[in-house]
Amino acid sequence: MLNRLPTRPGRDQGSVLLEVVLALMLFVAAAAIVGSALQATIDSEERLRLGVHADNLAATVVAELEAGLRSPAVLGPTPFDPPFTNWTWQIIPPGGDSPASPHEVVVRHSDPEVVRRLAQVILPRAGAVPVPSETPAEEPVAAP
Repeated sequence: MLNRLPTRPGRDQGSVLLEVVLALMLFVAAAAIVGSALQATIDSEERLRLGVHADNLAATVVAELEAGLRSPAVLGPTPFDPPFTNWTWQIIPPGGDSPASPHEVVVRHSDPEVVRRLAQVILPRAGAVPVPSETPAEEPVAAP
């Protein structure tokens, strides 16, 4: 038989436990940093996606105004048709009397809050049929 010396807990066993605890704390800290970086990336991607979508919707409103499909008299805010139910558009008329003054189209998303503004000079097309506004005009009264 082999003669063994009795083992006593010493410094080596305590330092191994300290190293394991320290390594675990470093791992948890690194995981938290990586997790927060991933969350920030996901949030940034969502803001970018909504911003591009808002730019596209604003360009669509401007194109419809130029084509005569929307009336600049409807100032809004007006909701878009489905499937864009969380989006609204609004037209801010030009401030000057010059025909070269830009209209401003404001597109908003409700949650999360996204606001995009697009200023565009909108000249009426020759031969375009004006779109009636949403407010009913007064009908002429026939003379007796």
